[in-house]
Amino acid sequence: MSPSRPLAALTAAGLAAAGAVLAAPHLLPANAAPAPDPVRAVVAATHRPPLIEGVVTDQLGREVDDVSVEATRGHAATPSASALTYASDQEGGPQHGYFFLEVGKKGSYTVTLSKRGYRTETYGPIRIRRLGQTVDLGEVEIVRLYSTTTSAGLERRVVTTRQHGIVDVRVRTSATKRPTGVVVVREGRHVIGRDAVRRGDRGAVTVALPRLPKGNHVLRAYFLGNDDGLRPSSSPGLTLVVKKGRR
Repeated sequence: MSPSRPLAALTAAGLAAAGAVLAAPHLLPANAAPAPDPVRAVVAATHRPPLIEGVVTDQLGREVDDVSVEATRGHAATPSASALTYASDQEGGPQHGYFFLEVGKKGSYTVTLSKRGYRTETYGPIRIRRLGQTVDLGEVEIVRLYSTTTSAGLERRVVTTRQHGIVDVRVRTSATKRPTGVVVVREGRHVIGRDAVRRGDRGAVTVALPRLPKGNHVLRAYFLGNDDGLRPSSSPGLTLVVKKGRR
């Protein structure tokens, strides 16, 4: 049996070992990242470029990808930043129509949206007041354009100078069965009749013409389009024959 160590020696050794353990640094596992430095995080945020972000939708509220988005500072000739909208990764699933622009400097910006088949839209002024600022535009709208067709017919091909010609006009589009807008009837460049197409008309409207002088009048109906993205269109020509009325 080995000789017993004095109690004082044991106590001194234990205290020395404990002190060594307390003094030893705590080593992180190889795959552990150091805790973030809050001061550095604040400094990095205030020095990063300002951002403008948002989601582009059409007039029906549907997100639209591949829209060209440009941010122009003041009256500059070239944009400060540009991007295409895309489906970004979000916690609840992809967010289509998303964009972000690093504009780089403080100032007043205009954002322009464009895509083939859509009307170009401009939003602004958007004010960037400090570095690190993020301006969220939310949903911004770009209007999809839809083609239309316009047809027309005469209720009577021959009238007298004492009678009014009547033109029946029909506007059709794949966008809706209830197009709205304005229809005009022209003879050459002169507008000789006009009426509004309302939702309840389902695209059909009757235009009464003024009394016209004797002769052949070549007429055409025009749909002028609307702010909902319906493009203008016109009908083939119609010939209204006006004869002299009897007294």
